[in-house]
Parts: sequence; structure tokens; C-alpha cells
Amino acid sequence: MEQHVTYTPEMPWEALTEFPGEGEIKRLRDQGTGRGMTIMVRLPAHGHITPHAHTAAVQHYVLEGEYESEGKVYGAGTHRLLPGGADVADITTQGGTTILMIYDPLH
Repeated sequence: MEQHVTYTPEMPWEALTEFPGEGEIKRLRDQGTGRGMTIMVRLPAHGHITPHAHTAAVQHYVLEGEYESEGKVYGAGTHRLLPGGADVADITTQGGTTILMIYDPLH
């Protein structure tokens, strides 16, 4: 793999299409299906991501705000690892949130 540098403040926010929900993304790394992806997801106040599943592990790092899932609140600075094959429950936010999501490739 070669080095890849992305300066995110200059990137535009795009419509969220990777999974069901309301929000925007910045695509930092996309190596193709099953090979890894890193995105920033921004949900507006009262935004949500509906339940879905992933085949590979995904990491969430909350950059700003907070979100709630499965009755727990994940605030700024929180890291969450969801294993491959896990169902992702509804994700909601009252005040808005920005989450760094890292999808690890299947091994």
C-alpha cells in the first residue's frame, strides 16, 4: 500500500449513500469492496442511521457531539469497535455528531 494524505477541511461533504440514514460523508479512503474504507460521517441534530449489518469489522471514533445506540451514549473522544458480522442497531443523535468510521478488510 502506498502513502495517502487527505486534507479534510478542503473536502466537500457529500450525501450519505453507504448505509441507510440521514447525513453526509467525507470519503478519506476507499480501497474497493471488501478492501477497506475510512469515512467521516456527519449527522444533523435529530439525525439517525437505521439498523443494518456489516460483513467486516467497523470502528467508530466520535469526533464531535454524541450519538446513542442500544441505550448507550457515545460522546466525543469515544472509540467503539463493532466486530465483523455484527448487526448495527439504530444510531440517533439529539444535537448532531461527526463520527470517523474505519472499515477493516476481511481476512
